[in-house]
Amino acid sequence: MKKILLFTLLLPLAAASFAQDKIPNRFIFIEGTADRADFYEYFMKNFKAEAFGAGYTVTESKREAAHTVKFNVSQNMVTGTDGIRRQSPPGDNQYVIKISLLRNSDEFEIIVFDFFFSSLEEMYDYNQFLFLKAVSNIPPITEDDIIVVQEQVRVQVQEQEHVIDNSWKNKWLYFRASFDYPITFYSLQGEGLIGGIGLYEGTFDDPIRTAPIDHKILAMPGATLGVEGQVFDFLSVEINYQLNLGDTKDNTFINMALAAELKYNFKYFDNFVLAPYAAFVYHLNVSPIFKEFPPFAVGGGIQASTRGGKHGAFFVDVKYMFSFLGDTVMHNPYLELEEGKRFYPKPDVIHYKRSVIGIGIGYKFGILDRKVKPAKTKPANTTN
Repeated sequence: MKKILLFTLLLPLAAASFAQDKIPNRFIFIEGTADRADFYEYFMKNFKAEAFGAGYTVTESKREAAHTVKFNVSQNMVTGTDGIRRQSPPGDNQYVIKISLLRNSDEFEIIVFDFFFSSLEEMYDYNQFLFLKAVSNIPPITEDDIIVVQEQVRVQVQEQEHVIDNSWKNKWLYFRASFDYPITFYSLQGEGLIGGIGLYEGTFDDPIRTAPIDHKILAMPGATLGVEGQVFDFLSVEINYQLNLGDTKDNTFINMALAAELKYNFKYFDNFVLAPYAAFVYHLNVSPIFKEFPPFAVGGGIQASTRGGKHGAFFVDVKYMFSFLGDTVMHNPYLELEEGKRFYPKPDVIHYKRSVIGIGIGYKFGILDRKVKPAKTKPANTTN
């Protein structure tokens, strides 16, 4: 049904534009001038009526028609024996209408002729004759011509169907929400540890007992809320708020951070956008189990988005972040125990290097369309 409706709407326009360059047709434009307003209204009204009666469609503009019927009504001026031009004498025709047929594609004047008259009343008998004399030089449309026009309309319909609405990926602002699953790696540093891995009791050189420790990996859920501004077609800036659960001791602790991301948008696919980005994170809430925690992290990632309606996109986000400006320093957990259970109280702190691999799935909703050229898919195969 959609294709039939589109075909019906496009057929007259396609036929008009095609015929203007390739074939004559039944679409004409009528224009004229006259010394008197009543003469102009009379001939414009009657020529349009004659066009309708003869099976022509009168268009609103010249560019929609292959030909133009043009008229001009003026006084009939004659040259007397004295060489002076003046109004024709009483009893002779007082007015003249000049009619021409123009080919709109190149403004070529196909035919021009004059007709003399004295009153509008007498012209009722001649309007049809004058109009048909003008348009008789338009060759009739053949069956082959109609087939050609229909084929062109079919191609236009197919092209319309393959125009891609890319508004979903061209918004000035996006509001983003995602469910995240960050995996945090605490890479153990050997500073102050026996053999680079051991807590101990006693002295470093002569420990009473030791307990080896290892790297720590924490995987807990989180979420991100953010606002993205598409500064240029290829460049976006996002500010977001991140939270996730857990530290290395307490799974209910809530970590919070602010982040900024600079994205480069690859929009070369109809329903897909790849956006690699650089990221910067500032940590707002740090667990008390840490004595020192680097406030900043840097890194990057890639966001893959797919159409989620006209206004937004579903996306998958993968990133890697690394905390810099020093180690993540944790209090020795044995020092928090009762006096008799502090089996390995030294060193007081444990040093780690912190990094995160983040995986997120979410949706972003866009507002305010950016002006971009609509994309097209490959033209459909029209050889069949």
